[in-house]
Parts: sequence; C-alpha cells; structure tokens
Amino acid sequence: MTTISGARVFDGTDVLGTASVTLEDGVVTEVRPGSEHGGDVDGRGMTLLPGLIDAHVHLRGAGNLDQDLRYGVTTVLDMFSAPPQFTAMLRRRAATHTDEADLRSSGLMAGAVDGWPAVILPPDPSGWRMPGLSGPEDAEQFVADRVREGSDYLKVFVENPADVDRPVLSPDTVAAVCAAARSHGLQTVAHAPTRWAFRTAIESGVDILTHLPLDGPLDDDLDLAGLVVCPTLAMMRARSDARSTDELLADPRLLAGLDREVADALRAGDRGHLPVSSRPGTDYAHAAENLARLVEGGATVLGGTDANDVPGHAAAVVHGASMHLELELLARAGMSPRAVLQAATSVPADVFGLADRGRIAPGRRADLLLVAGDPLADVTATRDVRGVWRSGVRLSPVL
Repeated sequence: MTTISGARVFDGTDVLGTASVTLEDGVVTEVRPGSEHGGDVDGRGMTLLPGLIDAHVHLRGAGNLDQDLRYGVTTVLDMFSAPPQFTAMLRRRAATHTDEADLRSSGLMAGAVDGWPAVILPPDPSGWRMPGLSGPEDAEQFVADRVREGSDYLKVFVENPADVDRPVLSPDTVAAVCAAARSHGLQTVAHAPTRWAFRTAIESGVDILTHLPLDGPLDDDLDLAGLVVCPTLAMMRARSDARSTDELLADPRLLAGLDREVADALRAGDRGHLPVSSRPGTDYAHAAENLARLVEGGATVLGGTDANDVPGHAAAVVHGASMHLELELLARAGMSPRAVLQAATSVPADVFGLADRGRIAPGRRADLLLVAGDPLADVTATRDVRGVWRSGVRLSPVL
C-alpha cells in the first residue's frame, strides 16, 4: 500500500483540492480530502494527475513504451504498426511490464493496394506484405482480419488522390470500411490532414478524426458539434515548420528523458527523415485556427502527438516528450488548462472505452503522474515530472 499525501489532485475532470490518495494492488483505494502529510510520498507543492494518454502514436519498438512512461504517459493508442506479429509482441509486453506504457492498437491501417501506407514500409524478411483494399468489396474481409488479429479500433487512410502520388481509398471504400467496423463493434479513426480528407472522412461515417487541415480553414457548413478530433498539433507543426524541435531543445525538462545521442542528433537537425510539406497553402496557423473553431463549435478534443521515432533515434515528434509539447500547443490554440488536461486523461479514456483509467477515483487503475507546480495555472508544469506510477508500481528513476 502507498499513500501520496498533500498534493493538489486533478482527478481527470476537475481539481479536488489538496488530498491524500492511497494505492493498493494496482488500483486507487481511497481519495481523502485534506492536507495531512503522513503518507509514503510527500506531494506538498505538487499536483497529482491521472497518467497521460497519448491518443495517437506509432510504435517502432518496445523502447517507445519505455520512453513514454518516463514522461508520465501511461497509456498510448497506436494508430498503425506492422507487421501483426510485431504488434502482438508489444501487446504481450504491455500486459506484464509495469516499466513501460500500456497500449491499445489499430494494428494495420486500411489503405489502397500498392498505396499509402504500404509504400512506407520496408521489405519484411518473412515475405509478409501489407494488405490493401481495391474497393468496397474488400472492406468486410479487411476488418474481419483485423478483428482476428486483436485490433482495438480501425485506422483508415483518407487522402485526396490529387494530393498524393500513390493509390488511395475511394470515398465509397472508406464508407464500406466504416460500416464493416461498426458491424464488428469497432470504432474508426481517420487520417485526415487536409480540408478534402477531413470532409470526406466525416461524410463517410468515420468516428474519430486525427490531424487537422494545414491547407486552409474547415468548411463553413460542417456541423462541428459531435465531432471527435485528435489534432496532433505537434505533428502538424512539424509538417509545416523545419524548426519545430526548437522548443523541445530549449527546455531541459523535455530533454531529461531522451538519450544524449538523440538530443545531439536533434540539435544537428535530424528530424527522422520527416519532410516539411510542400503543398501549396500549408500553414500551421490553419491547424491552430481550425482547432479554435472546433472547440467553439462543441467538438470533443483528444490529446495525441503522432510520435513515430525509432527507439534510440531522433525524430521531429518523439515519444513522451512530445506529449507535453502537445498540451502547450492545445492551450495556445485557446483551450483552457482544465480542458487540455481532460483531453489527455479522462476524455480519451471515455472515447476509447478505457473505463478503468483516465481518472483518480477508488477502483480505477493507479496510473498516476506527480508533477511539481500547478498545471491548471501553467500547463507546462506537466513537464516537471516527480513521480510516475503504472498499475500502482512506481517507476524509478523518473526524469
């Protein structure tokens, strides 16, 4: 049994004030208001939050999950990893390794035959090839195969064929994938980084949109209320600004959890081969303004980064550290600190049906993040990590 006492508690929804939180057998057993200091962990001057949930990552190795947890990200939602046996291996690890973030995954992403995302994968030594869809008639089999492999939700690649140089799914095929997923009880998440893709995904029946258009404002006639969107502002900025890593490099709190070789590579300009978009009209300001419109229009917002670094290598958006940058970008775009913290805890837990986490309450998983200061006053305080627990087990050392 462990008791964290004297900390300000944000329970995933709101601030409870100063309280003591007791953990036992992997769950929270008691939340007791008051400022007594007799616990095992002295939280005075700190804030205790639910562990962060990064609602959009790509996994390249178990080292990603280790790095996520060091930054207080206790759960990640993988939005495409391959091949299936690799994802299965990470699932098995996540079930037992309390020194790594837990995960849920879409497994393989729905894309066209010989198109995106298959073309970005290196050749597999086993001869495995990424399956693609040639039309709506392939949707049911594709979804059934993902269900058999254990996918928790379905990711769909939506792009305008005029914007890419490889085959993409037709709108009818996207709609068929969404219908097949619904019939199997799975939600769909769409890659939708342009105005065309965003609208097409909505009209095709996608449940959750990820990314925001960089090429202009959202269409005025869209009904924004009821949309669920993961903006991935960290990636949107990286795709539009070659100096997007400057803020990470300027904050010792964000560098603390990165290998020295990775930090040195970032300083040298290594972005993990991520290019800045050359599409006409690309501007990060469009993404930020689109988020402000979504918030004003009543959309549900999730915190997610699109982190995709190979463990031990640099990338424009790295696991763990980028989640804290994402929180600040959400706040800069007009979200209140309370809404930002909800977007990284209780909201993704609710949207993805993770009923055991995302909140600090008796019976919930003891996935916790203890930070110095008050992120409700300054959201960057989440970067000053003082303690991380996954399933009640404290990570040692932290940053």
